[in-house]
Amino acid sequence: MPNKLPPLNALKAFEVAARKLSFSKAAAELCVTQGAISKQIKSLEEHLQLALFDRTTTGLALTKAGKQYLPTIMSALEQIQSSTANLQQLETNNHSLKLNIIPSLSHLWLIPRLKRLSEALPNLRLNMVSGDGAFQFHQASADIAIRCLPLSLSHENSTLLAEEVLIPVIHPDLLSQTPINQAQDILKHPLLMQTTRPQLWSQFLSSVLEGGKPQEAPNFHHGFEHFFMSLEAAKQKQGIALVPNFLATEFIKKGELVNVLDAEYKSSYGFYFLVPSYRQQNDHVQQFYHWLQSEIQVNK
Repeated sequence: MPNKLPPLNALKAFEVAARKLSFSKAAAELCVTQGAISKQIKSLEEHLQLALFDRTTTGLALTKAGKQYLPTIMSALEQIQSSTANLQQLETNNHSLKLNIIPSLSHLWLIPRLKRLSEALPNLRLNMVSGDGAFQFHQASADIAIRCLPLSLSHENSTLLAEEVLIPVIHPDLLSQTPINQAQDILKHPLLMQTTRPQLWSQFLSSVLEGGKPQEAPNFHHGFEHFFMSLEAAKQKQGIALVPNFLATEFIKKGELVNVLDAEYKSSYGFYFLVPSYRQQNDHVQQFYHWLQSEIQVNK
């Protein structure tokens, strides 16, 4: 077997193809042709004199050698990436962080507090992009990320900023027209759905209603993908929105919305700060994390 190292491009092609078990998906992620991926894999297998994939009629599968090789290659590529990033950071003395953040948190909470952030951390510059759902640093270009995820100790490279506590909010005019004096009265109003988590209203109602069941069928109204959408709909008198407490705080203080019966519901989700291992000791990352944590606690 040759002593020289395999080509880096071939190793990267193998890592992506092995993760996705698809040459076509690997080609799409690496912005090359499927033929180029096949050529790189063939070159690597010839270099190793071992088959890394089984090609079957149903698709790709890793051979025993491929399964053994993949974790080492993934770790090595991550170390190369992290070392490169650290060197680039030292070389440029970069004070910016690219933040991939869920839209509701950026629209309703972080952007309105950028002045406070600048006063607290004047040397930090954020480059923000929006995203939602599961996040993998090897698949996206970002230094840090914020996601709302099920509460768990197993989320990789993550730290819990705050547990999600949901509150029902309504425009005061609607509340004046149809008062809510007890939990069952909530059902007299249209309920604004969260389409990505449609179970939230049933869970909330079970927690606040006597016996855990509504006496009449809920009147579900418009549905929205993000909390900032349902919150705006509530401000426009479209019904009751169920939103995280700290996202609605300012609107309640201004009298634009009312927390129905001062009710709240712990959803078993939380807001997580995600940072790859090679950036965890970065001063700007640490400072931004502590600022976020303190601001969220103050504004609950």
